[in-house]
This record gives sequence, structure tokens and C-alpha cells, in this order.
Amino acid sequence: MASHAAESGGVSTVIEGNPIINNAFAEPTRYWHFSGVTPEIRDGRRTAGYLAPSPDGQLKITDDVIPLALVNDLRDRVRQWRTDGYTGATTITRDLFRHWFDDDRVASATRPFFCQQEAVETIVFLVEAPDHLKVGVDVPGSGEAYARWAVKMATGTGKTMVMALVTTWSGLNKAANRQDTRFADQILVIAPNITVRDRLAGAGGIDPTHPESLYIEFDLIPPQYTTLLGQIRVQVMNWHGLAPKEDPKRSVLKRGRESDAAFCRRVLTDLSPTGRVLVLNDEAHHAYRFPPDAVARGADADELREATVWIDGLERIYRHRGVLRAIDLSATPMYPGMFKDRAWRPFEWIISDFALVDAIESGLVKIPRTPTADDAGEAVPKYRNLWEHIRKTLPKRNQAEAESHPMMDYLAEADGPLKQLAAAWEATFTTWEQAGRAVPPAMVVIAHDTTVARLLEKHIAELGEASPMLVNPKTGDRVTIRIDSDALAKAEAGEGNGVAEQTREIVATVGRVGKPGEQVRCLISVAMLSEGWDARNVTQILGLRAFASQLLCEQVVGRGLRRSSMSDLSQPEFVDIYGVPFQLLPMAKATGGKPSPPPDYTNVHTVRDRQALRIEFPRLVQVVPDIQDILDIDLDAIEPIRVTPRFDPTQTWVEFDLGTPHAGMGGETQDRERAYENFRVQRLLFRVAAGLIEPYKKPWLFPQALRIARQVIRPVTEGGKIDYADGVDPREICNLRYLTVIRERLSAALRPGEGPERFLPALDEYQPTGTTDGLNFNAPTDRCVPAARSHLSHAVVDSGLERKICAVLDAHGEVQAWVKNHKLFLEIPYLYFGITHRYRPDFVVRMKSGLTVLLEGKGNPDEKDDAKATAARRWIEAVNTWNGLGAWTHHICYDPATLDADLRALDGPGRAPTPAGVTLPSPSDGEHDEDLRREARPNRRATR
Repeated sequence: MASHAAESGGVSTVIEGNPIINNAFAEPTRYWHFSGVTPEIRDGRRTAGYLAPSPDGQLKITDDVIPLALVNDLRDRVRQWRTDGYTGATTITRDLFRHWFDDDRVASATRPFFCQQEAVETIVFLVEAPDHLKVGVDVPGSGEAYARWAVKMATGTGKTMVMALVTTWSGLNKAANRQDTRFADQILVIAPNITVRDRLAGAGGIDPTHPESLYIEFDLIPPQYTTLLGQIRVQVMNWHGLAPKEDPKRSVLKRGRESDAAFCRRVLTDLSPTGRVLVLNDEAHHAYRFPPDAVARGADADELREATVWIDGLERIYRHRGVLRAIDLSATPMYPGMFKDRAWRPFEWIISDFALVDAIESGLVKIPRTPTADDAGEAVPKYRNLWEHIRKTLPKRNQAEAESHPMMDYLAEADGPLKQLAAAWEATFTTWEQAGRAVPPAMVVIAHDTTVARLLEKHIAELGEASPMLVNPKTGDRVTIRIDSDALAKAEAGEGNGVAEQTREIVATVGRVGKPGEQVRCLISVAMLSEGWDARNVTQILGLRAFASQLLCEQVVGRGLRRSSMSDLSQPEFVDIYGVPFQLLPMAKATGGKPSPPPDYTNVHTVRDRQALRIEFPRLVQVVPDIQDILDIDLDAIEPIRVTPRFDPTQTWVEFDLGTPHAGMGGETQDRERAYENFRVQRLLFRVAAGLIEPYKKPWLFPQALRIARQVIRPVTEGGKIDYADGVDPREICNLRYLTVIRERLSAALRPGEGPERFLPALDEYQPTGTTDGLNFNAPTDRCVPAARSHLSHAVVDSGLERKICAVLDAHGEVQAWVKNHKLFLEIPYLYFGITHRYRPDFVVRMKSGLTVLLEGKGNPDEKDDAKATAARRWIEAVNTWNGLGAWTHHICYDPATLDADLRALDGPGRAPTPAGVTLPSPSDGEHDEDLRREARPNRRATR
């Protein structure tokens, strides 16, 4: 693995591999600009702006940057105000600024960074500068009765310090002059979760009474004002504490019964009983007022509740006590997707912005390196935006469905980048270990949904497919953690159980010596990890999901931005990022464009109180013929398996991207060399052989299967079936993509032995059965049909025919439960013109008798539909022979007017006989016997 192009050089010196060109303690005077094929440094400061979100749900690389006009105007005014000696400021304010921003404090590491200085100066300018300096400045309102000013600062640049500076400035001024209404010494700090609350109130926080607060650690109080510090009252609390009081007898909210005065007495326990309050909203992108008619479900409903409780609570404080103003602090102060006309756009009241690229150029954060080239030969490197490649492998009817994923397709596409990034992680681990670091580097994997997160956990932590160093030991602390986002959210709200709280404590202390999370090496999560997660040891991030906005991209990237060391900011640190199509601003142009509104979406989710409507189904990767005691396989029928970088790159060039491959900085080549070193061909042979015979439950066939595997898994030049492209390492077959194809072609070449032809199911190795549990996703509203007899809240339909079928199923007297097969991934593999496809029946219907029907709605069938029907019959035969989940049948509905009668005929006396040995579950059975569940043992097969 190549080393960094350069690792040294002073600030403001252009050197190979180091984009740091500004002093972190002074205003940026230069910025990188892309021009031609090489980056160039330009004098001045970059215009503040943001990228327009994409209306199709996936952020695109674009040149359109929308300027933040107010921020750019205030920058100029504050700069001049600073130069003029802070005209109009109080004596205390001037003393504080002289004390804080004295460059002699740099040596003692107590001087705030310029980004922190500018944020505070901008707030103070709006409060203290003479009116004639503010002519034309109009900070837009937020819709609240009090003023809100937002400060935007990149993750890792020190928002906590800004809160301490603002608290000191306002509190000391108020303590010195009680009649000055511009200030307050009652400071209420609202945190988004327990982790942030504990950090803000503890060591290194902003509670003046704590002996290790920032005021002490960074010497923020000039000697002449130390006696006034004790007069400042600071309360740090979770937003959950702003919720209305509950009636303990009836467990319902006593809305309207608790007066505002009583509310303030109950909530503001650490503040004085009177006086206006200065509010500091940490991670303020959670605090906004939704339209009164907003309706949301699932995750959106949780977001709406949080925002409503937060804003409504502050409104009650305003009515009784008065809110002087609210200062919002966030790296991403933007509206969420539920605001249709403002989705992913910044809050209008942002007054200061120090963006990620500014922080990079000042050395304050790690430098994100993304793929800019690889050996696949495409213009855009594959690992730059992995989701585009994952969804292209899927059989799709329309763009919306393209965001679904078969389990093994997802894993086959994810395995290559996962192994490659894990190899980079191993190299970093070795470097850190040799340097004597006590904690390991950490890799973060962001999955598409909880189902995939569990899949990846098994792949990484149990099977060791990413790296043997990420496998969890059978005893002792785990090194790979899968985060249950729902459980973690409850723990952060103080509502979790013991296990959830234990997980929260581990996640909150990743990389901290002596803490539960000290030795965590890999985290797998669906959500972006909680705000305030301040681990400094993240060195690799893998995004395996869609990213709809710059906000989401920056939230993910932000988890890896905090530097592991702040001792020498001229030395770059890097975080490697795959699969996140995030774009920095150096190469973008300010065009003044406007974003398009996103389409309207509805939340589709599992309804908890409908457990009786739960449906379980088998996940088959193949239907194979039953065989006797001899493996009869046609080796000549196996097409060679091509192993080439065209399918999955074996080398990727990563760098701080400035628009042209190899023109960026800090670049290196990352490959799978470490994965190759961990690869053992004997393990692969045994895995293929075991998977080949698994459906037959005949272990005595293993020697035959192993002999076949050895014949096939050899280069074609040696008589085998592996066709390596020039220069490809033979160990590249460790990539699950190729293992999948090997299994597929071996199984297709099997021939039945003597006796009647029967079929058996080859179940998914990772998830042999699927259910309707735990689903939560958004779909276009015009395709969502409310469902009454379904475990899911809605059915996502693709046609008017399907919409009519939904109505029939909800009204049918003999239907116990049904579900639309959308994001369930119940799939039937089939061949059409020699190419393997997947057929997804439209509906799964469980009749009251226990019969389960795969129901397809069809207009005019074609040849491909005939192939699907044939495959469905084989699938049904294999599932019924297996007898693991009751009796199944397949039906095609051409006319919804006849569906009622068709279902009764299928379920009536004249239906096809139940296979021998199959016992139908009773109508009340919501789940199946544990014996049957144990029979659903996975095999080692998979299909692309």
C-alpha cells in the first residue's frame, strides 16, 4: 500500500499532499481553486454557500452553489469592525476579546481558533455595534416571537468553545450592569441527547461550577472578572425535559393544565426564578416549527415530535420568563425532507459559516479522502458512489423500486469495497500500534436499513470476511458493534433498558482510554450515529446507502472529521471515505441557482399492534434438483467465471478531491493486498463444497463436492473455470462477487439422478427466512395505499391493477393477512434467454386455512412472464417439499373482478392437495413452531 505523498511542511506552504494553507488562529486569506487540471491557490476568502439538493433523492456532483448572502455581508462588516477596535462594544467585551484573542496564547494552546472567534464576534456585532454599522442588515425571522441566530460550524471545529465564550460574554456583561437589557446571565443550553448533555455539563464543558470546565481549562476569565463568574447560572438539559408534564394516574399528557409558570418552575431548576433567558440550542437542526398540518410516521414522526417538544417548550419559557434570544449551533442547520418547499435548505437565520472546506484548509479537521480513480476504467470510480452500482444490479420496474436490494446482491456489491477499506484500516492499525497508541483506529459502516446492518454484522463480526481483526471474540469485549438505532435513540432519551444503555455507553466512549468503548474497531449503523459523537479515532467510513442531500453527506463525513491530535495543525490527518458522494466547494461555482422541491413521500412501516398479521417467508437463492448418492454435474456446461477489474476494481486511488484524478492531495493507492494475505483457498473450497450439498442433507457427498470444487476453482490455463484478466491476483476470488457466481454456475450444472424429479430449496446463507417485522421506509405518496389486513401500514403499488387487488384483499372474508412484496425481498430466481433474473411476486397472501398464496397481478403476459410462472411452480414445489413454513401456492390475477372467487377456489375443497407431510397452521398461528424454524437451516449458496 502506498504511503502518503508527503507528511510534513509548514502552514501556508504549498507542498505535495498537504492542503492546509491557512493559519487556524487567523482569518483565512487564501483558498484552493480548481482551474484546469491542477489546483491553484487564490488570495482572499471563499464565498459562503451551499449545494442545492437533488429532487430525485440522490445527491449529484454539481457546479451550482447557492451563496449565503447574509453571511457574506456580515463577514465583511465584522472584519471592518474588528479592524476598527470593536466600535461601540462595552469595556468588558473589549477586555474579553483582548484576553481571548491574544496571539501570545497560541503557545499555551488556550487561544480560541479563528472560526470560534468569528462566530462570537458576529453575535456580539449584532448586539453591540452601533446602528449605523448595521444599516441594511436584516436577519430573517424563524417564526418565533424571539430572535434566533444560527452559527454554522463544521464538525470538529469547536462549537462547545463558542458556547463557553458566548456564556462568558453575556453573563459577565449582565453581572456588571443589571440594567443593560442586551445581556442575560441565565443561560439555558438545550442538548439533543444524553451523550451531549453529559459532555456539556461535565469535564471540558460549560458549567461554571465544574472544576474542569472550559472556563478553567482555557483561562477564559480575565483576572479582574473572576468574582463575577459565580453570578452566571447555566443549566444544561436534554430537549426531552421540555415535554409537557404527564398525569401519573392516567399516563396521558396534561396538555394545557400545567401553567407556563409551573412549567418553568419544573423545568428551569438550575436557573434563578426570574429574568430573561439566553438559549443555546446545540445541534439546532432538530429545532424548528413544523407546519400545523404536518403529518408524519415512523422516523419522521419521531423527528416531528422532537422538534415540536423543543420549540413548544421554549415558547412557554418565552411567555413566562422571556427569551432574550436563541443562538443555534450546528454543522448542518438545514430543514429536513418533510419541509417540501425548503427541504435540505439552510435555515434563513444563519449569521456565520465556517464550512468544512474552510476547516480543512486551516488544519482543524481530518482531510476526507475519496476515490477519484480506479483500475476499472470508468470515468467515475466505482467506490465514489456505491449506491448507484448496487441498485443497477437489481431487476427494476421504475426508479423508485431501484432503491430496493436483494440480500446477496447487496452483499456481493459491498464485499469488494468493504475488504479494500478494511485493508486500509489494517494498515492504519499497524501504524498506530507501532506508534504506541493505546486505542485502535475505528471504521464506520453506514448501512441501508436494519436488515442489511444485521447482514453486515454477520459478514464482518462472525464470518470475518472484511478482516480477521474485526471478528468478535467468543468471550470478552466485542470489537465490532452493530448499533440498534431505535434502541440507541431511546437510551439517548433516557428511556432505554439496561442493554440499550450499555450500548450507548460503549458508542459514546469509542476511542477513549479506560472507557467501555476503548477497543471498538468497527461500528455498523443505519442512522448517522448520534449528534455529539466525538470519537477522534475514526479513520475509514463506508457508505452503503442512498444520500439525498449535502446535509446527509456531511453528517456521515462529520463522524470522521475530529483530529486524533491537535498538537500540530500543520500536519494533515486523513479519513478515507467510500460510497458517500459528498462534494467540497473548492471546485464549485456560485451561480445563485435555486433547489427543486423533492417529491411528496409517505412513511410505510410495520404496525406494532398488528402482530397477528405478521407474515414469514423463505428466502431462496436457488431451486435445485434432488439427487441420489452420486453428484452428477456437467462440467462442460459451466461457463468460465471471468475475474476482472471491469466488474470490481482491485485498486482505488483516494485523495483530497480537487476535481481531477491525481491532481488532488494526500493521495494513495488502496487495494485488497491485506485481504489476499488473509485468504485461504482451502477455506473457499470447503465453503463451496459444503454449499453445493447443503440442500440435500447428505454429508457423505462432501468428498465428491470437494473434488468438483477443486476442478472448477483453478485457472482456465490449468483446466479450471476461473478466467483471470491480465495482471489480476488469483486471490481476487476471495471477493464475494466471484464466490457468488461460482456457486451459481455449479448448482446450475447439477443433474438429477435416478427416480422421480423433485426440487429442493437452497436457502439464503445469511437470512434463510424473512418476515414483515421491523420495516420502515418512505415511498412516493401517490403509490401508497393504506392497508387494513397487512402488517404494514401501506402497500406500495405500481399500477391501477395492483391498487384494485389491494381493495379485494382487504375485503375478502377468507384472507387472514396480506402484504405487498415491496422491500421484503421475497424473490424467485429464474433464467430467461440464458440470463439469471429475479422474479418478485406482487403480493403474499395468507388465507385463514393457513395456505399462503404468492399472488401476481398481470395484464397481458409475455414470454418472460411464462418463464416467471415456470420458476414460480418450481419454487412452490421446493418450498412445499421442504415443509418449513406450511403449504404455498402461486396464482396470477388477470382481472380483479374474479379475484375473490379465485382465492376461494384456491382455498376450497378443490384446491391442489397438500404435499405429503405438510401440516397447515391453524388460522390463529401468528408464528410457526420452533421445530419448523430450526429446520430452516441456511446453506452456503447465494446468487447474484
